[in-house]
Amino acid sequence: MTSNRRRGGLRSRNRTPHSTPCPSPHFEAGVLDEPLLLFGGRHQHIDPKTGLGLYGPYSVGDQEWPSLTSITIGIIGPPILVSDTRSWLTRCQSRIVNDGTQPYLYPHFPGFSPVTMFQCRLVFGDTWQEVITPETLKQALEVPDYYERLGQVITRYAERLRNLSERTPKPDVVICAIPDDVIELCTVRTTRSGVVKRRKLTPAEKQAQRAREVGQAFLPGLKISLGTDDEDVLAHHNLRRGLKAQAMPFGIPTQIVLPRTLREISPDDLESRTLQDPATRAWNLTTALYYKAGGHPWRLAHVQPGTCYVGISFYRERFSDNPRLRTSLAQVFTHTGDGLVLRGRPFEWDDPRRSPHLTEEGALNLLQDALALYRRHTQSSPQRVVVHKSSRYWDEELDGFREALRGIPFWDLVAFGKRKIQFLRQGDYPPLRGTWVRFADDNFLLYTRGYVPYLRTYPGMRVPQPLEILEHFGTSPPDLVLRETLALTKMNWNTADFSCEEPITLAFARRVGEILAELPEHIPPHTEYRFYM
Repeated sequence: MTSNRRRGGLRSRNRTPHSTPCPSPHFEAGVLDEPLLLFGGRHQHIDPKTGLGLYGPYSVGDQEWPSLTSITIGIIGPPILVSDTRSWLTRCQSRIVNDGTQPYLYPHFPGFSPVTMFQCRLVFGDTWQEVITPETLKQALEVPDYYERLGQVITRYAERLRNLSERTPKPDVVICAIPDDVIELCTVRTTRSGVVKRRKLTPAEKQAQRAREVGQAFLPGLKISLGTDDEDVLAHHNLRRGLKAQAMPFGIPTQIVLPRTLREISPDDLESRTLQDPATRAWNLTTALYYKAGGHPWRLAHVQPGTCYVGISFYRERFSDNPRLRTSLAQVFTHTGDGLVLRGRPFEWDDPRRSPHLTEEGALNLLQDALALYRRHTQSSPQRVVVHKSSRYWDEELDGFREALRGIPFWDLVAFGKRKIQFLRQGDYPPLRGTWVRFADDNFLLYTRGYVPYLRTYPGMRVPQPLEILEHFGTSPPDLVLRETLALTKMNWNTADFSCEEPITLAFARRVGEILAELPEHIPPHTEYRFYM
């Protein structure tokens, strides 16, 4: 399955032949209102931090306060990090201030406790902690081969997680505190040029690397993996993904914490330049813990009831020895914000130059299964289905999705992409978040990142790249598609940031796929999205 025709009406009908002089550019533009969020008592606000600080987490209409009143937290790690994690959680229960120079972008943290607007306790202690001795980790880190070393570290954390899952009561969330030496020896980083590099090499790995450079890697004792190549090794390739995958059988969401998150750093310290301030770290950690424990920090205020959002993506299973095998993935979100994950069916794709695409039968099966998952979770059928994809739709995919949508009154199939097109406005800041530019009936740019008047700044490091709506097939007008795309960028509960760059249907598709890719076939995946964050 390497080639196919694409319906290109939206793209081709507006092209001018090369022989005809190019007309002056013509487009329309505007700015969408910032989507509102619902918090405690169904109060509304546009900013997650401000809304949580004023009204607390979301509660249903007849409830004055949210139903989640306590979170039991397990902790796994070396003794010093277990102690540091407990100290940090204790600090998060009280007010944490920062320098106050940007009070809207970086507000003070009010404290997470029953006496603040969160109305929720953090419960932790000796009962729910598991210590990994430094000697145990040292033995794992001394293994020469990268993948074997990584697997042994993951196994040590998974064994402690199993112990916590057998406690009564078992924790709602488990924090896995990872020491610096594990990060250095069991993770890789990708440079801006796309080169994969190790953070630190062991002496044995340095020797093996030198041998590779001079063509002697075949010598006995030097054939060890460094983890920098996309090697077809039937093993975990990534610490975070492997840990999340191995945690699946125990039914407890995990939160990975690094030492720098727990560290007290002076403003004069060089590391403070790249580290979030303590208040921002507290906002992000407690928001993630609250969601992973089963709560909803906020919900969208204006969204059509009965709408089912589906994000489609693909991944390659690491534990498969077939390099052409791909698996489809559907992320399903209800209009109330509940997130679900569906592992689709495997299929062969033998064109590495192109993004995978589904056959008509594959598209039909995937969307039918996604809608069945929605019905099981909500006990109702959707009245509207919105499918998001990060590549254009091929004919067979459209036919399969449309067949699955039979009986659904309203539906939309939307394809997103980026062409690095930039628009400028007067002044020192980029376009306003929510700026849209219309090129054709169904071809738009949308700035999901940009200057935010409420924050009095642009909350980004680089020039924002707008999303492009490449294709739209369906029953909804373009303004609705634009508004809900912008709204879905505010549904990332892994942080309390104002918004993220992509709608939640696509924002974590790759990361969820990477976790499923490292999930052994005999371990059934959880359907709840909070197990993948």
